[in-house]
Amino acid sequence: MVETAIGMTNLGFIFYMRDVHGLAPGVVGWFAATWLICYVGGCLLLRLVIGRLKPRYCMLASTASMAALVLAVLLSPNIPLSFFLYGAYGLALSLFWPPLMGWISFGMEGRELGRAMARLTIVGTVGIVLGPFLAGILSEVAPALPVICAVILYSLTMVLISGASLFLPRIRGDSQDDANSGGDTQMAGRSTMLRYPAWIGLFGTCVVLGLVLNIFPMYARIDLGIDKGTVGILLLTRALGAGLGYVLMGRISFWHFKPVPMISGVAAVALAILLLPWIKSVILLLLLMFSLGPLHAVAFSYSFFHGATGSDKRSQRMAIHEALLAGGIITGSTVGGMLYQRFPMVTVSLVCAALVVIIIAIQIFLSVRAGYLDRARFGQGPCDQCQKKGIGVQTSPKLKTTKGPMTCEKIL
Repeated sequence: MVETAIGMTNLGFIFYMRDVHGLAPGVVGWFAATWLICYVGGCLLLRLVIGRLKPRYCMLASTASMAALVLAVLLSPNIPLSFFLYGAYGLALSLFWPPLMGWISFGMEGRELGRAMARLTIVGTVGIVLGPFLAGILSEVAPALPVICAVILYSLTMVLISGASLFLPRIRGDSQDDANSGGDTQMAGRSTMLRYPAWIGLFGTCVVLGLVLNIFPMYARIDLGIDKGTVGILLLTRALGAGLGYVLMGRISFWHFKPVPMISGVAAVALAILLLPWIKSVILLLLLMFSLGPLHAVAFSYSFFHGATGSDKRSQRMAIHEALLAGGIITGSTVGGMLYQRFPMVTVSLVCAALVVIIIAIQIFLSVRAGYLDRARFGQGPCDQCQKKGIGVQTSPKLKTTKGPMTCEKIL
């Protein structure tokens, strides 16, 4: 429900600010990035708060605030005030995703963690698919309609969480948060260093995602003459591809602790953004958008899995994950918007691809270093028996460790 509302809010406001307020593409890009900038700030600055509050309390405060703030943006006649309110909306959203992601994945490792990640992302993908699609259709009826529907969805989510907290014993009795999870000191040494290239790969992929979500709709309408409903279908196709990617990443585990698929996926993203301005056919655009979906799913899954594995501070790790995800979208939408206002789309895609290539080089360096450090701490990897049970990291024989869920049974 929240993911659907986010998609309707974002695309709905892009069309609303362009059609109703007549803002230039560069200003629309900055407006689209305002909530993301504040979301990044909230994820980073409120990490300790997020880790100490029960997830359901954070999510209740988040959904109530988002409903009120989005409605306030819609009713505001003043553009600077709209920027401020939209930024506050992003700050409120930072209290939703990191606690939820940490809550869902708590206490899970290996294949079990991968399956939990897949279940969460698949459910979220339903919203990712519906949000832009409905926003494109509803904005054809009235520019404000998708945003009004988003406010209704935020409000319904708040009611749903409140009802679950009051009437479902397992939810009402849950006390899970990072503060009472036993600390991170024992698990910190078992976290894989591969999370760093995975995080920066997520950032690079989301630079392209920001360009596709926030600048491509204007490019498609202005340069290609595609109507808003078709733009919504194109973005829906990308979301469908992402959903398929999340399903596959959750069902397979060969990619765990392996950097090559991750780097290959980011390289394919760079190639796709280079091809974008040369494609004029709607059919070919559909194929390109669909191919971008699984590539984004790969980057997301690498960052989620390798950031969470081995850590008890899941909510705080997920806050970093979300901050990098949003930071990439900010870069893509703002820089892309400024470039598109002055240069053709070919130039925009070249600059974006060049940035991604630089990120790939950094990824390669960090992956080599991560492999060396992980081998020094954990040995060569889990034995076959442990891998079947979802135990993802092998403790070094020199440590003589006999406790903890991450210890390889071969050593025991």
